[in-house]
Amino acid sequence: MSPDPQYRADLFRGTAPYYDRYRPPYPAELWADLRRRLPVTGSGRLLDLACGTGQIAFPLAAYFTEVVAVDQEPDSVEYGRTKAATAGVDNITWVTGSAETVEPDGPFELIAVGNAFHRLKRSAVAARMMSWLRPGGGVALVWGGGPWIGPLPWQKAMGEVCADWMARADATDRVPAGWERAMDEDPHDEVLARAGFEYLGRFDFEREDAWTVETLVGFTYSTSFLNRQALGDKARDFEADFARRLGPYADGGTFRNRAVYIYELARSPIDRSPTIAAHVGA
Repeated sequence: MSPDPQYRADLFRGTAPYYDRYRPPYPAELWADLRRRLPVTGSGRLLDLACGTGQIAFPLAAYFTEVVAVDQEPDSVEYGRTKAATAGVDNITWVTGSAETVEPDGPFELIAVGNAFHRLKRSAVAARMMSWLRPGGGVALVWGGGPWIGPLPWQKAMGEVCADWMARADATDRVPAGWERAMDEDPHDEVLARAGFEYLGRFDFEREDAWTVETLVGFTYSTSFLNRQALGDKARDFEADFARRLGPYADGGTFRNRAVYIYELARSPIDRSPTIAAHVGA
């Protein structure tokens, strides 16, 4: 069992506008499948951990009486709060805090984590999630949609550009060494099982996404590893180099890929035995 990699707490500082605008939404089919499998009753509460600007909270808000959205980045929380007020979505409570320290008022029918569980102290957070869920409640780990993931020439070129500029910006330490190996050696399903969850499976959804140079740069600025904070005064040079090196691969100004969006679902036992209760409280 590998220890979880340690990420800095400030890696997403300043990314909120880019995260909200340039991150593709999760497929509606994914949410419909999740609501059916759990199932979601329409009368429960949702906890969105590491919520960003609300990529899970907003599309699911209509299916819960209340959503509690938590993120450790104050800019993201304030962005989401303002967006909700503008849109008239009044059942989301926005909280600044980390998954390891926040104390939400449960119980919840569903706890969701989007593109972030690998960044958390997973065993500790899994045990905390178990204590917040109502019996039979679920945990959904959701991720996917990175545009550079795949074999297409433009995807390889994007990966090379980002790697080059991480080195130029002295930003290579923003991704902990060995994080993928740690996930392989101690996968999410085993972490959840140790906390007492019943693991229900992994569910994949494919979709064709379309990008431009502008939206690919915007997506990059939404990441922890090569955002504008990481690039500093090199941002304009990065944008020019990005356009120069990826432009030749565009088809009519567009880059297309088959993106995979995924969720893993686990459920709290309906009958919480004393053994599980003691394990969760340990």
